[in-house]
Amino acid sequence: MVTKELSEAAVEFNCILKNASPEIINKIPKSFISFMKNIASTTYKFDYDKSKKLNDQILKPETRGLISLVYSDYICNDKEKEEYINKCQNYLRIKEQEAREKYNYDNLFEKSKAKTQNFENTTIKEETALVKYKEENFIQKIFNKIKNLLKKG
Repeated sequence: MVTKELSEAAVEFNCILKNASPEIINKIPKSFISFMKNIASTTYKFDYDKSKKLNDQILKPETRGLISLVYSDYICNDKEKEEYINKCQNYLRIKEQEAREKYNYDNLFEKSKAKTQNFENTTIKEETALVKYKEENFIQKIFNKIKNLLKKG
């Protein structure tokens, strides 16, 4: 099933291919190019800026993935392909290492431990004062009842 994102990426990919050199286009199988043309969205529009390099274009992540796939599978020679794969693997290793450091189990609770330690060191002082509670005597109760009856009536 072709998703909306893939069909829009196909539009961007086809537009990039129109501006590519014939040597590059000849390296890509015709069946792949025709497949990309068939799945391209009819409503999505993409403007390729010829004054910018491909890396400077604003592209969807799916389009970048397609370009990467085509480059590694069809355009590169064996040596370039090996270098490209190593470069991608190094990039992924760096991203994984950053994620491990960011979400490391030991580091997750360091901030909360520091807050707990600070909380334990502080003492909470709460002042309480005695409040005299004055009960109404019998005469005041009767007077208040009469007063309430007159307010209601």
